[in-house]
Amino acid sequence: MTLTDATLVLLLAARIHGTDEAVRASAKSCVKKLPRGKRDLIYTVINSRSPLELVDFLAQNLDT
Repeated sequence: MTLTDATLVLLLAARIHGTDEAVRASAKSCVKKLPRGKRDLIYTVINSRSPLELVDFLAQNLDT
């Protein structure tokens, strides 16, 4: 799994479920599958007070 894949999973969880718990659970599932050097962003989402807002912020600031 790449960081791009994990980011897509988080964006989909936010869009489909729309809850902090769903986003956090998805992040916990993805973090185990990423290389250690790529886990910082996902741990930030897991430890956030509001993972849903953080993922929304990330989605708004993605470069296309």
